[in-house]
Amino acid sequence: MKLRLFIIFFSCCFVNASIAQVNPFAISEAGLDFVTGQALFEKTWVSAPSSTKASDGLGPLYNARSCAQCHFEAGRGTLADGLNFRINSDFLGQQIQSSAISGLPAEAQVDISYSSIVEKLPDSTEVVLKIPRYFFTNVQTESGKAGIGQTEIEQAEIIEFSPRFAPALFGVGLLETIPLTELLAKEDPEDLNDDGISGKAGSGRYGWKADVINLEEQTGQALSLDLGISSELFPNPFGDCTQLQHYCLSRPNGASRQDQNLEIGPPAFASLLFFIRNIPLPIVNVDNIYSAGKVVFENIGCQSCHQSGYMQGTVNPYSDLLLHDMGDALADTSDDELSHEWRTPPLWGLSAYQQIDEQYYLHDGRATSLLEAILWHGGEAERSKQAFKALSTTEREDLINFLQSI
Repeated sequence: MKLRLFIIFFSCCFVNASIAQVNPFAISEAGLDFVTGQALFEKTWVSAPSSTKASDGLGPLYNARSCAQCHFEAGRGTLADGLNFRINSDFLGQQIQSSAISGLPAEAQVDISYSSIVEKLPDSTEVVLKIPRYFFTNVQTESGKAGIGQTEIEQAEIIEFSPRFAPALFGVGLLETIPLTELLAKEDPEDLNDDGISGKAGSGRYGWKADVINLEEQTGQALSLDLGISSELFPNPFGDCTQLQHYCLSRPNGASRQDQNLEIGPPAFASLLFFIRNIPLPIVNVDNIYSAGKVVFENIGCQSCHQSGYMQGTVNPYSDLLLHDMGDALADTSDDELSHEWRTPPLWGLSAYQQIDEQYYLHDGRATSLLEAILWHGGEAERSKQAFKALSTTEREDLINFLQSI
């Protein structure tokens, strides 16, 4: 992956000796930004103070020490490293941070257990669906202000939360280029065409809740919440630490030595953003696209949400980037109007994801195969799921093969 990403922006040409002294590989300015951004994406941050001044500022509370830890090779995360929990707590902040710098307790630890249900298809195929249950232990309360005497409380104290699984970043920059008018044209909040699909726009086009406007905000927010790194958009050097977490606010940070008092200054942030915006889609061999499966995909209504053909057919993410009610089974426990609503995840890049040994799908990674993921669909997708279940074995395999080829 590293080599392939580098080659895309590598420009090999003849240059004079003076230029070669500064840029011996003759990388274009855009290519240099890409390579620099990739290095920042993969960089492991450390806590302050540190002799590596350009890399300190981690935390004090955090979930990961690098972008790549959650997005391995710019792809999806694993359950161990890529699953975070959004909350809305006066004390704990917006997200549970399960790691902390030396000398500090983490906010909580999360244990996952599963129960199972079995879906039986008409051809007698049995599919085991796993239902996750989350248990939060060693949760920090106000008794932990000084970093000692923390109290373990019951999980019932954290009953409103939203699991968020790290998505793949392939092609995310292309999503920014889709005109807003094309996205809004696909809205049908009142389901006026009576197809059971009532997609609506969120406040943005990124994030599982379509609540992030652009990649600049998405990147800055991830740095702040996941790593505790400050940037221009999110300048708090303590990340998600709240004013009630005095034990967190008392720790040193990496902002005092950096340009403009930020742990990642504007030039470095710009390079990181450039890299993320230009992460390419995996190369798809169009000759290997399963046309029979695409017909099934369209016939059972998958394309109602997983749409393509933007910008005169040049951008095909297989997503309308809108919010849809996915039913009770996939709802989170957040007490708000979006608890059942999820942005349609783009499907492009599934062909590359099939090469990964362990695969995770849906917003919480509960599905470990495309078949499981489809059978979890509900709400607005219930009709399509029932149509999928009624397919013949051959049609079902054609559909899965199509998804694995895009």
